[in-house]
Amino acid sequence: RQVRRSSPKLTLSIKRQLDSGSPGCERTLAMTNRYAVLGSPISHSKSPLLHQSAYRVLGLDCEYSAVEVPAARLRQFIETLDASWKGLSITMPLKEVAARFASEQDEVVTLTGVANTLNLEESGWKAYNTDVFGIQQSLGSALTERGCNVVVIGSGATATSALYAAFLANPSAKLTLLARDRSKAKAIRSQVRASGFRLRVGNFANFNRTVSKADVVISTLPSGALDGYTAKLAKSKFYSPHGTLLDVAYDPWPSEIAKLWKRSELTAVSGLEMLIFQAIAQLRIFNLGSAADPLPNERAIELAMRDSLGLI
Repeated sequence: RQVRRSSPKLTLSIKRQLDSGSPGCERTLAMTNRYAVLGSPISHSKSPLLHQSAYRVLGLDCEYSAVEVPAARLRQFIETLDASWKGLSITMPLKEVAARFASEQDEVVTLTGVANTLNLEESGWKAYNTDVFGIQQSLGSALTERGCNVVVIGSGATATSALYAAFLANPSAKLTLLARDRSKAKAIRSQVRASGFRLRVGNFANFNRTVSKADVVISTLPSGALDGYTAKLAKSKFYSPHGTLLDVAYDPWPSEIAKLWKRSELTAVSGLEMLIFQAIAQLRIFNLGSAADPLPNERAIELAMRDSLGLI
């Protein structure tokens, strides 16, 4: 493969970020395994906190940083990496690009077309999707009731992962996608039909009725995007939610829609839960080569992650 050279401006920007290292990690004369979360914007990412806390528990000499990489520069960035780089976490807007970039995909990436993890293996960079695992773990038994009515809000990569998380956990679940971009929603519906499950595309005009009938609501929209709809839902005669909410947005928390659930004494799950569990699966991949195999002392790792986020 012909290597594309980085522009001087991009190379300098990346070098400055990587040379700064990761807070709390010490450099040694021996080669240190290096990891990072890539995306744009990236300064808000909590992934460095999660991974660094895990490495301290595991006693591993690893660096983990956050690097600003736009979608058009993912391949260029990866081709600048040296042999010390072993794995990458991927966030927006790179998840679909990363899936296409990888030389190999796990089964979930093949299904969803979405990757949030790249691991360097003998065959090259392999793509994984641990968002599905993170969503499933966050919701637990709420997803597994027979005939569960699941409403996913959004039309991006995380919405696609949420739909597959529900279907793979419970093939009998009734799935509805609520999206402001109807063309993207219809594209997702066509995609999931190929995987053998049905998806109803709802209309935001019926937001109140659709959400109130759901057993599980998963919002994948950015923080604040649902506030106006939430205010209308609170005043609606159709407002009678009875299920569990997962709001992938976690800052601020509780979100306005989470407050509405809590006022009804219902379960509202923060996106931090998804973040923790998808990171645990990434660490399994980075260190054991499989998301199915638990890490040594994994409960201690989870608690360290929660502590780093101020959850305990």
